[in-house]
Amino acid sequence: MVHRPADSRLLSNLLQQEKEYSKQLSQLLECSNASLASFTAYAAASPPPGSHVIMSVAGSLAGIDEALKRYSQGVDEWRETMRSLKDAEEAVGGIMRDREILCVVFSLFFLFSLSYIFRSELPG
Repeated sequence: MVHRPADSRLLSNLLQQEKEYSKQLSQLLECSNASLASFTAYAAASPPPGSHVIMSVAGSLAGIDEALKRYSQGVDEWRETMRSLKDAEEAVGGIMRDREILCVVFSLFFLFSLSYIFRSELPG
């Protein structure tokens, strides 16, 4: 397989999709917290035999919310890493482009110098 330089549009698209995903996770967590608060209030208002079971379920849901919150933070860290990668990729791309330009300029300068040297050495 032939190696081609990375297309920054692909990474930009990935970053955009991850941003949207992160925003959706945040909205899910907000709704989940509100729902859990309502569920906990319902458990507190329920009679004792049922309230213990409902509180136990609420505790499990709170644990799930906490795990989802940590996952969301991991996604945010991933996005930041990808953003840094994109910045580095753009910097390297600029350096490679400048290198190609300099190679062409130096090649032309070298050819011009050779032609000047050969012209000056010709008899006449």
